[in-house]
Amino acid sequence: MKVTKVETIRTPEHPNLLWVQLHTDEGIIGLGETTPRVMGAETIIHDILADILLGQDPLHIEKLWHDMYQSAHYHGYAGSEMRAISAIDLALWDILGKYTNQPLYRLLGGKCRESIRVYNTCVSHGAYNDWELSRKKPGELAESLLKDGITAMKIWPYDQFSEKTRGHSISNADLQKGVSAFKQIREAVGDEIEIALEGHACWNVPSAIRIAQAVEPYRPMWLEDLIAVDSISSLKELKEATSTPLCVSERLFSRFQFMPVLEQRAATIIMPDICWVGGISEIKKIATLASAYQLPIAPHNCGGPVQTIAYSHVCTSTENVMIVETVRAFYRSYYEALVTEQPVIKEGHLYPLESPGLGTELSPSLLKRDDLIRKVSTQKSTTIGWTSGDPWEGEVGNHF
Repeated sequence: MKVTKVETIRTPEHPNLLWVQLHTDEGIIGLGETTPRVMGAETIIHDILADILLGQDPLHIEKLWHDMYQSAHYHGYAGSEMRAISAIDLALWDILGKYTNQPLYRLLGGKCRESIRVYNTCVSHGAYNDWELSRKKPGELAESLLKDGITAMKIWPYDQFSEKTRGHSISNADLQKGVSAFKQIREAVGDEIEIALEGHACWNVPSAIRIAQAVEPYRPMWLEDLIAVDSISSLKELKEATSTPLCVSERLFSRFQFMPVLEQRAATIIMPDICWVGGISEIKKIATLASAYQLPIAPHNCGGPVQTIAYSHVCTSTENVMIVETVRAFYRSYYEALVTEQPVIKEGHLYPLESPGLGTELSPSLLKRDDLIRKVSTQKSTTIGWTSGDPWEGEVGNHF
């Protein structure tokens, strides 16, 4: 079997979603997805990765992953490069599942559990105004989530206050305003729901410590990215200043960036994003590394239906997954129009699909639309070898 065509697809209404379809000479099509800021990933897929994939056996997933990574690494990797590799990797695993007529969780080692618990990130979309409720009526939002069987939620009440000082200090008044969101949730539902605090790296270390200690009495599930993850010693300082678990971080790409965090015990919970770290191949490696340090992973997921379905397979087949992120406003409002089979989320748990591969396809009605942004690569644009960026073959000037 050979890859014959690399296709990317976007829609005008979802500018932060990019799908990849890998076509083969045996008629099997693999589906992948990545997000956000997808224009860079789209360019990398067609300008660099297509040359590596075309004519290759898509079942050689590990080889192709390292070939793509080597190509991206040649001029520095992460960001768009890893998002592009992630989308391709999902599509390669989808092909393997379809080729072997097995759902992906079986190929990943079988089930460790029947389903994985989800938490809700309080983003708004369509009829769901979860973000607005998290700011104005967080207790009411918690009650709504519990009615859906969701027993954990993520909020970010402090971000708005960071603009005044660029995150270099926080007033006592603003500190208490953020605490009030936790207080209202606890008054409404007690300990029936867990609360994760997202920080979006808005704060410096002293301010983050003040925030962490202010919310401690309300028993947060974790603190996430209160500070940037650029300094391991700063992460350790924050971790040692609070009893609340530290979750680190969707902003790290590949096992190589997670290794120092693990080695220096700078996190309590590891948070990779399957569409950013390098796909299924890489998130399984990151989970294994975390397990060696007796730490759980809690994957980041603020993307589309393909990503969420990929998580259903990875999370049920990976022993040290704690919980996985989902966005109720997304899967309740727009997923249905995009794919043939929806992520199965019921009573606060995500279940894997049983069909071969990922178990879903892009919707036929979606693919018939004439306003899609589609790009196709069917022929290699260069004869450059292994790295697809080696300047020492051919004309040097063409590759810098």
